[in-house]
Amino acid sequence: MPKVTTNSRKWKAEVMNRVQTIDNNDRPVTTYTFSRIAYYKTLGVTSTEKYQSAKESSEVVKRINIALDNRINTKDFGIRIGEQMYNIERIWTDDDQREMELSLSYVD
Repeated sequence: MPKVTTNSRKWKAEVMNRVQTIDNNDRPVTTYTFSRIAYYKTLGVTSTEKYQSAKESSEVVKRINIALDNRINTKDFGIRIGEQMYNIERIWTDDDQREMELSLSYVD
């Protein structure tokens, strides 16, 4: 009987907290602080999602699947993969499978 792989998440990403601070010239600056490591698998971006993101003026460039974490939201968190930072645009959760899909766009 062949083995069934239950965990196909083999890539590592860093979940980052987004923090708003004020610099010396009284301008708001967004900084990111490390929160935790999440293992993910890459999903393809669908044409429907590309179309929806074009209407919202935030182009979705990547979709990933991670373990369910109800603390993650689009406002307070970002994802770093390698040296590239991403904003979380949309979150889809599957409570039965205990996983969530994140739609990511580049940080401006």
